[in-house]
Amino acid sequence: MKVKCQICDYKTDHPNPEDIGTVRGNTERFKSQEFTLWKCPECLTIHSLDPIDLKDIYSDYALNKRRLDTFAQGTFANLLRRLKHSGLKKKDKILDFGCGNGIFVDYLNSVGYENVTGYDPYHPDYITFPSNNAPFDYIINNDTIEHCEDVDELMQECDNLLKPGGTLYLGTADSEPVDMQNLEPHIMRLHQPFHRIIFTQQTLENLSRKYNFEILNSYRRSYHDTLRPFSNYRFLDELNRAADHDMDRVFDPKETERIVVSSPKLWFFAFFGYFFPSAYEPAVILRKIG
Repeated sequence: MKVKCQICDYKTDHPNPEDIGTVRGNTERFKSQEFTLWKCPECLTIHSLDPIDLKDIYSDYALNKRRLDTFAQGTFANLLRRLKHSGLKKKDKILDFGCGNGIFVDYLNSVGYENVTGYDPYHPDYITFPSNNAPFDYIINNDTIEHCEDVDELMQECDNLLKPGGTLYLGTADSEPVDMQNLEPHIMRLHQPFHRIIFTQQTLENLSRKYNFEILNSYRRSYHDTLRPFSNYRFLDELNRAADHDMDRVFDPKETERIVVSSPKLWFFAFFGYFFPSAYEPAVILRKIG
C-alpha cells in the first residue's frame, strides 16, 4: 500500500500497521460500511484512503437537514464572537465557503449581516462559484477543509477570492488524540466517508503559513462548546452515540426528542457538557498579507 501525506509530504510503500485503521460511517447510508484511514506518523494528519464520488455522497447528505434550532443558534453565536473579535463588521462583504444548506448564512442574515454569500459545490442552492462577487472582506471556511480532496486547491481558491488585508477563518476537526487501533469512540469527528483529511492544531497552523497569510488568532476548543444548554460538543457527541452514530436520526427532530427525553445522561450533558469536552476542533483566523 502506497500512502503520501498531503501536508508534510511524508510517503511510504509500507505503512506501519499501527497507523492504519477502519471505521464505519455515521449516516444511515454508510453506517454498515467500513472505511480505511491512515495517520501520518510525522505530522499526525489522518487521511481517508478509500476513493469516493463526492457528488454522489453529498446527494443525500444528513447535515443538509440541519435547522436553525437552539443548538445551532447557541454554537453560531459563539462562532460569531470569534469572528467579531478578529474584526468582522456588519458592512463587510462575507463569503461562507462550503456553506452546506446555508444555515450559517441564514443565521448571519438574522443578526444583521446582509452582505453574505454562500457557496457549496454540492448543494443546488449555492452551487455558483462566487468569483463574480469577489473580492471578499471575510471568508468563513468552517468545517469545510476536512471535506476536500485537494487542500492546496482549496487554500488557493480562498486566497484568490479574498482581498488584500482580508480575513480567513479556518475551522476543522482534530486528529491528534485519535488512536488508530480504537476508532469507535471517534466516529463523529472521523465522519466517514465525508472527512477526507483531518488535521492537528499544529498542522493547521503550518498549512496557513505556506500561503500569504499571518495568523491573528488560534483556537483549540470547539466553537460548539458553550455554556448555553444543549449547545456543547459533548452533548452532540453523546446524542450521536445514543442514535448509534446515525446522523440522519440525529437531524430528525421527532427522533432527537424521543432519544433525549428518555435519557437522563443526555439531559446531564445538555446542561453540563461544556465541562466534560470529548473532542477539540482546531481553528485559525488569518489575515491576507499584501
